[in-house]
Amino acid sequence: MKAKIRFRVLGMFYFIFASRYFFPQVLRHNLTTLVYMLVVAAFLALVLFSNHPSHHTARKNRRFMPGRRIKVRVASVDPKQHEPIAFDPIIAEYERRRDDRAWEKHYFEQQYRKWAEMEAQPEPWDTDFNYDETEYFLNDEEQFNITDRLIVLFPLLDINPTDGFVSLSELEAWHWLQAQKSLQHRTDREMDVHDKNNDGRITFKEYLPHLTEEELEKNSMDTGGAGWYRKQFDVNDEDKDAGLNRTEFNNFLHPEDSENPETQKWLREEQIRLRDIKNDGKLDWDEFHNNVFDQIRDTEAEEHVRGHDYLQQPSQDIQSQKIVESKAKFAELDKNNDGFLTEDEMVPIMVRLYPSEGSYARQQAEHLLNEADEDKDKRLTLNEMLNHPYVFYSTAYDNEEYEDFHDEFR
Repeated sequence: MKAKIRFRVLGMFYFIFASRYFFPQVLRHNLTTLVYMLVVAAFLALVLFSNHPSHHTARKNRRFMPGRRIKVRVASVDPKQHEPIAFDPIIAEYERRRDDRAWEKHYFEQQYRKWAEMEAQPEPWDTDFNYDETEYFLNDEEQFNITDRLIVLFPLLDINPTDGFVSLSELEAWHWLQAQKSLQHRTDREMDVHDKNNDGRITFKEYLPHLTEEELEKNSMDTGGAGWYRKQFDVNDEDKDAGLNRTEFNNFLHPEDSENPETQKWLREEQIRLRDIKNDGKLDWDEFHNNVFDQIRDTEAEEHVRGHDYLQQPSQDIQSQKIVESKAKFAELDKNNDGFLTEDEMVPIMVRLYPSEGSYARQQAEHLLNEADEDKDKRLTLNEMLNHPYVFYSTAYDNEEYEDFHDEFR
């Protein structure tokens, strides 16, 4: 509104000035000069009109919908609960700050839970004095405009190659980059807690100071035992200096996303150990069928192929069909046909048994492409992204205020 008033005042001032002082002087000298000046005036008016802020209102306001607000998501300290990484680094940074608050509250309670009466700790959103200001900033059109943000972010995605399109691989790389930042942030936070002598390395004793000499001597290989932790620790200690540096500690805390082959091997062996009823270090078909197959089975895809008739089948028929599929999958994985699955044969199904941030990045990229790719050419233009801004900011919108919004990552 203020800009519109300024444009009107400027135009009125120019017209009054020209009609009172400039045009009469020109008429006295040369009619041709007057014509040229009128053309120039028309051109200037066209430029001013085309750059008027009202012409950007439709696109700039495209992100607004009734009842929709961007929110910094409630943080979870449960490592088993996966939250998709925000597409926009600005929102991701605010979410990391709030995650820090929740983590601090949880850490304090864990440290002092032995107290009979512990002073109640405030909720994370109560301790972050900038939280209200953050949400105000994210929902203020002038300060944080989604259209403008997508225009800024587009060239950061379009890099391999820089061709005016964003491909699936570029979307995946972008989400993986944001995920890596989040993983390293959580690792650095843990490192600050455990690195007691501030030497940039975490020793086994620093990470597990509560283990007694008896527990260390027993060296239990059960999950959470001293031997179990020791094996994982040694696998990630690549330089064998009895301590984990920043990268090694990140692999230790997030083995599913580690690029260390030994870490990946340990993770596969661990998945076998958890399901190895006979304790022989490998899985036979019974162990696979009862403890693995349901987890890796793509139920939604199978039901889609079979149609609704599948749901009407008797339970015995369904179980018989499941056994047939399970044996077929086992045979597919059992490369040497010895009737067992070893750790190297588990590689194809690890993404389902132990999903990584890399696999989630792929899923998010596929979702964005599927939702915003209007011409179905397997790539996105800037206009396609601008036409579907809510898709890219879906993790940040408050669904409680807009229940009909579809978001499969919440």
